[in-house]
Amino acid sequence: MVETAELRAWLQDERSWGVRAGAILARQRRRLAAESSGLDRFAVRMALVELTGSVSAWADGLHRGLLKWGQSAAAEPFALRPPFASAEPTAEDYERIGDYLAERVELLGALLAAGISEQ
Repeated sequence: MVETAELRAWLQDERSWGVRAGAILARQRRRLAAESSGLDRFAVRMALVELTGSVSAWADGLHRGLLKWGQSAAAEPFALRPPFASAEPTAEDYERIGDYLAERVELLGALLAAGISEQ
């Protein structure tokens, strides 16, 4: 079937959100190295928890939306939840969620390039 303008616009918006979330994550990761006091590190942890929750909601919305559009195979990777950080965030925590985001942004780009169609 033919791709709808609405589906394409939605995928582009969701991909843009993922790119912005990746940029925010990169800024937060730099802040992790700069903060050393207990209260500052707690703020870094809470920011990472909040961003991870937002990424989880984004992925869930993509999963449900792709299913609604009849794209069950494309929806599968978005059913997986992002990795959550340890109690004391590390660079590896940022790397794991960054990888999760990058993979899904890449998948959205591939769907757009392939001309995903409504089924």
